[in-house]
Amino acid sequence: MGKDIVFKNVAKQSDFTLENQNGKTENFRDVDIEYYLADMFRDPEQFVILTAPKPLHKVRYVQACVQDEGIEVELGIQEEGTRLFGRLCTEEECYRIFLDFYDNVFVPDMSEYQSVEF
Repeated sequence: MGKDIVFKNVAKQSDFTLENQNGKTENFRDVDIEYYLADMFRDPEQFVILTAPKPLHKVRYVQACVQDEGIEVELGIQEEGTRLFGRLCTEEECYRIFLDFYDNVFVPDMSEYQSVEF
């Protein structure tokens, strides 16, 4: 049986950051998010993390990777600490979650997500 982990909150930052295993950048546009995700869909060793400067609808960051079962998207929900909630989704859903989060219009339906256990 796994354990629900509470992570330390991410430090405040001035802008969004976009990250994969090759590094992190603050200098990007929405098309770059699409490029990072497309790269991840082709290479299961890749991951993508998009972090907001502050929590947006309690979501501090979204991250994704490819699993055997499909694409796993995880949300870092920040309250007293940060907890991870995840779900499997399609490529199209993954694009939508990341781009909506970047545009600050993503309000997750938490009934679709489950606590990530380690």
